[in-house]
Order: sequence, then structure tokens, then C-alpha cells
Amino acid sequence: MNPNPRSVLAVAAHADDEVLGAGGTLAEHARAGDRIHLLVLSASATSRPGTKGHDVRAHRADCLTRAAALYGATHELGDFPDNRFDTVPRLDITQTIEAAIARTAPQILYTHSASDLSHDHRITAEAAAAATRPQPGASVTTVLAWEVRSATEWGTGTAFRPTWFQPLSEDALAVKEQALEVYASEMRPWPHTRSIRAVMDAARLRGAQSGFPAAEAFEVVRHTVTRPV
Repeated sequence: MNPNPRSVLAVAAHADDEVLGAGGTLAEHARAGDRIHLLVLSASATSRPGTKGHDVRAHRADCLTRAAALYGATHELGDFPDNRFDTVPRLDITQTIEAAIARTAPQILYTHSASDLSHDHRITAEAAAAATRPQPGASVTTVLAWEVRSATEWGTGTAFRPTWFQPLSEDALAVKEQALEVYASEMRPWPHTRSIRAVMDAARLRGAQSGFPAAEAFEVVRHTVTRPV
């Protein structure tokens, strides 16, 4: 048993982003005995024509519950409007993240990259950065931004430039793939970049880039050293 477990919070705009971006890393945290918490801001229930919003929300909520169980994680699903985060006050999103931080006291927070094509993802990234501004007594010392295949690589601004690589064991890779299967309805057929095969191949590529069989890559948003050298 880990005598010093860490608390980890993953903040995702939509249910499945947490697995696409950090599914293997969360599995490594689980293997290490860390406490994992998932905050998903939207059920993605409003952008699907021909589907009743409450049906989509119930489906996404069930998927989130099943994915969280793979990590032994607590989870929370918000009600922000899918693809319309820009229609609600930014403060509301920031305060939702701040409340989750207050409840879970994470040392590490994972979230979206501000380089992403999706405006929901970019707004989440900005709100998370605001919610984790260093303050006396703040729990969060490390903020890492993940990539979401089919969104981050298509951004039109500054490119995603990872500087933090988390090696993934075969066991962690297997958990990531299981979690992707939970969200099978959100995945696309090969050769789409958000197919399960492409996402798993990307983990192998990130591993090769960092000298490991597999890895997930992150941008360092903030890392605060807590004691002098």
C-alpha cells in the first residue's frame, strides 16, 4: 500500500476527453495507489441532432461511471452546454473547477491544452489555469495539459508542444483501451484520428519519442517547486 498517496484531479470538457488525453496516466496513478477524481463539465447532450438531450446525458453519465470504476475514481458530471461554453460566464466554469479542487485537494491537475481546436476545450484550459493560480496554501503544484486526438492536432493557433511524458506500462495501456471501449459510441472507425487504433498507436508514438514502449504526452502549464533546492 502506498503510504503517501497523491490526490489527482482530471478536468475534462466532455465525457471521454479524460480517457483520450490521460487514460493511461490515470491508470498509472491508480496502480500507484493515488486517489483519482474526475470532473467532466458537460454531458455533450445538446449538439447531437435527432437525439433527445436527456437520453444522451444518461448514456454519457453511465459511460463516465463505468470509466471511473476502471480507475477507482470519484466522478462528477456538470451541465454546461456542449459546444457552447462561450455562452456561459467564464467565472461559472472557473468556480466549478475551484469547488472540485476544494473538495479533492489535488496535488496534480490534468486538463485540456489551450492549443486545441475545440473552443470548449480551450475555455476549460483557461478556466483551469485561473482556478489553479498559485495561492498560499494551495494544494495544486502541477498542472498538465493533455492532447485529444481529432481536436488538439487540428488547432489553428500555437501548436501543442509536449514537454512532459508519462511512460505507460502494458497494464496501463490495457486499461486505457478498456476505457476507450466504454466510450465506443464516441469513437470513430479507422483511419480516423479518434479511432481506438489511432489513439493507441499515438501512445506508442509518444513512447518512441520519449524512449519508452508507450507514453502519454503533456504540456506543462505550471509546476511549482514546494521546497528550496
